[in-house]
Amino acid sequence: MSLMRNEILERLRSGKHLQVALDFLEIRDALGVARQVADLGVILEAGTPLVKAEGIQGLLALRSLGDNIVVADTKTADAGDVEAEIAWRGKANIMTVLGAMDDSTVESAVRRARELGIVVQVDLIGVKDVVRRAEELLSLGVDIVGLHIGLDVQRKRGVTVADMREEIRYIGKKTILSVAGGLNPKSIAELMDLPVSIFVVGGAITRSQEPRKVAEEIVNILGRSTILASGD
Repeated sequence: MSLMRNEILERLRSGKHLQVALDFLEIRDALGVARQVADLGVILEAGTPLVKAEGIQGLLALRSLGDNIVVADTKTADAGDVEAEIAWRGKANIMTVLGAMDDSTVESAVRRARELGIVVQVDLIGVKDVVRRAEELLSLGVDIVGLHIGLDVQRKRGVTVADMREEIRYIGKKTILSVAGGLNPKSIAELMDLPVSIFVVGGAITRSQEPRKVAEEIVNILGRSTILASGD
């Protein structure tokens, strides 16, 4: 893990970033997509199914592709310190903790992650009052807040994270904000006016016949936004 914690946070604060969610059960499938997009400078996420199926060895396989930021989407629900150790042993840079869990779990993860040089992202999937909970979690020391509409909710209610504009606007002013849930190039382009640091895209890339082409399109959208924001 070549990047230090502060370097990762500084990188994430600068501009807008694409995170590719590799929600596979087999590491060979994840690597098949990751190899196509890694050189675009994207964040590589070992999705929760991949972490469960392939564990530390799966994380190490993604790390072997280069110096991309690697996320272990552990969605930690208990024993935060232990799961921080798992992410560290897999040479991931970021781990995720469920914001719906008890504060003690979040505190445990934050404490151990900082000792190990890992960044902690909280995932607000399933949280009803995301603004209030985000503020509580920031006071506990989390580094990144993730707004996330889960796949089951997308299917049942027909909503995506793009429908949370006001929540995005409020939370994004306070911290590094990641958004996930049903995103594609079109919906990302419509969110460029909001303070989002990380756009997490899974199926729009991984289920595409041309994963690299879709990833390039999104990276170009985010790059144009960064240039406009800088005034160049």
